[in-house]
Amino acid sequence: MNNDVLNTSSNAPVLVGIDGSEIALRALDRALTEAAARKVPVRLLCAFPVAVVGDPGLEQRFHDAVKAESESHLEAAEEYARSHAPDVEIRKVLGEGDAARAVLHAAKDACLVVMGKRGKGDALRGRLGSVSAAVAAHSPVPVIVVPPGTHEDDSDAELAREEGRDGKDVRVSDDEAQGGTRTPASEMDFSGSVVVGVDGAGEKNPAVAHAIQYALSHDATLSLVSVNGALSGTPEWFQDQYNQTYYFQESLERLSELARTIAERGPRLRVTQHAFLGRPGRVLVQATRTADLVVVGSRGIGGFTGLLLGSVSQAVLSSAAGPVMVVPSGR
Repeated sequence: MNNDVLNTSSNAPVLVGIDGSEIALRALDRALTEAAARKVPVRLLCAFPVAVVGDPGLEQRFHDAVKAESESHLEAAEEYARSHAPDVEIRKVLGEGDAARAVLHAAKDACLVVMGKRGKGDALRGRLGSVSAAVAAHSPVPVIVVPPGTHEDDSDAELAREEGRDGKDVRVSDDEAQGGTRTPASEMDFSGSVVVGVDGAGEKNPAVAHAIQYALSHDATLSLVSVNGALSGTPEWFQDQYNQTYYFQESLERLSELARTIAERGPRLRVTQHAFLGRPGRVLVQATRTADLVVVGSRGIGGFTGLLLGSVSQAVLSSAAGPVMVVPSGR
């Protein structure tokens, strides 16, 4: 296991973005849970914008108004946190300027960042808010992105369901060679599990190391997911032939060996393995419908180094119906 998965002190706080929205409150709930599991404080951060209009009087009135509003958001969040998690130490931070930049600056001293998927002002900017997207791409520490509750906005859950209805992504049973079955990814139930996507890097992938740590600290099952993906640009008949058990037997064996190696660490860690045919992003999106957490790396081993987020992590973050942890690659 990679022991260098955290680059912060043992008492580094969980940082959570606060903006007065309902989804920020959901993020705070998650942050309190994570902090309690790690026995560390929670740092509440709210940043207010700065306006430059050429009128000093107007600028000052704007500054005072948005600062007061941000302070009220922090006070309300602090009151909520103390009533729901009285044993967790709470700290407040008021930032000035760009929200994503403020979060990233504070993240240097945190062990984890928790963000709402879309905050105030992000509803019309796409499925993944601009602030959470920037933080997930640039954060030096892992980021958990929390989607809206279905009572607030069920579009994320509906999108995940839509992607799973065609049944193209399937789990391959261990005994398929003896006539076993294939289960659609949309029918898998990962309740009580931390799901992590496994690539050729295996245990050297920081996402796997963080998933192991998370499963242990939360008494959850660790579910290793490997996906034998479709070959881009090839005809459908070739895909059908390529996606046969004997063509990816080696990857199945690597997955089994990884599961055995991790499980041997101790009886406290429950490990399951799941091999799929399809596209990694779609398979992991389906997992977000039931899993306690889905963990992905910011970039896989095949990603271009110039990309801030890999194609799989982008796909999962955009369509996820549940919380997703993005782990910085190469750290």
